[in-house]
Amino acid sequence: MKLKGFYLVSGLLLAGLPAAHAVEFGAFGDISYQGDTADNSRNSFMLGGLDLYATQDIDNKTRIFVEYVFEDPGDGFVIDLERLSITRAITPYFSIGAGRFHTPLGYWNATYHHGALIQDTVSRPAFLDFEDGEGAILPMHVVGLLATGNYELSGGKLRYDLSIANGSSMNTEPGNFPPEIDVNNSSDPNEQKTIVLRLTYDLPRLPLQLGVFGMSNGIAESGDVANGASAGFGNDLVNQTLYGFDARYDNGHFDALGEFYFFSNDDKVGATGSHDASAYFVQVAYRVTEKLKPVYRYESLDFSAADPYFQYLGTAEGSRHVVGLRYDLDDSNALKFEINRRQPSAPGASDETGYALQWAFLMF
Repeated sequence: MKLKGFYLVSGLLLAGLPAAHAVEFGAFGDISYQGDTADNSRNSFMLGGLDLYATQDIDNKTRIFVEYVFEDPGDGFVIDLERLSITRAITPYFSIGAGRFHTPLGYWNATYHHGALIQDTVSRPAFLDFEDGEGAILPMHVVGLLATGNYELSGGKLRYDLSIANGSSMNTEPGNFPPEIDVNNSSDPNEQKTIVLRLTYDLPRLPLQLGVFGMSNGIAESGDVANGASAGFGNDLVNQTLYGFDARYDNGHFDALGEFYFFSNDDKVGATGSHDASAYFVQVAYRVTEKLKPVYRYESLDFSAADPYFQYLGTAEGSRHVVGLRYDLDDSNALKFEINRRQPSAPGASDETGYALQWAFLMF
């Protein structure tokens, strides 16, 4: 979308500010300098996404949330509606919302949105990249219903997030490689809905949160021809079942986070059957001073070369080491430095190293 769209949406958001005193606005941004040892890569300055969000309680039980991100993927600015929802609290234990949400898979995706200042590292775990990212393998957003609630249990707090949403799709037509995972904002090519459930428990007297999650997701064809096969638009490509667990520990100085994902991808176009895959990351950090925080993360993605789901996406399996350093200038902006070492598993593939220096900030 051209810059006209930028001004239009910005104007609409800001126009309501004087009149709607209950509206809360926020804006995140970041500027980076990045480089890589990969072939044909270039060292360059980069504008990160400009993340504008607003939320308002329209009555004592109902809240509206909207989030737009303005970014330039390399061929001009585009505007993405990342989240849009209305949520109503029915009881203290049950709230129901409708719209576009973050998929409730693991701690990272539920906590860290498009504002780079929030997360300690410059990058997300590669396999948790957003749908339009290079490493994306999962729908990081869903469009549908989201039910949530909290319960006191044995001195701790139990929370559930249950989503029923449109299914995912991909356009696997020749010439559209790699395809982007489509979360389908206004239609659903799938007969079955995507169902996601996450349960988390905050332990009493310990700064520890444990979570388990699962997803049933059908990936349909959104192009006219399913990767050269006879099936076309709306036909199933893969039936995906996913489950996993996560753990988060944070005592104010030391924090650790780990997430583990296990996939079963059932081929619905060919005759290759079902394929298992796994992905995980572990991240640790220590606050040396009030402002300085070194971080280390290890990531891994493993799958069968015959798995059609990863073939469609053009995903490369392997591992990645990430070493980072965060320096908080104050509560509203931070400098982050990161070096990552990618180690692909493919025979003959060579390791690659990337680095990034980022200044991330919150404007209001």
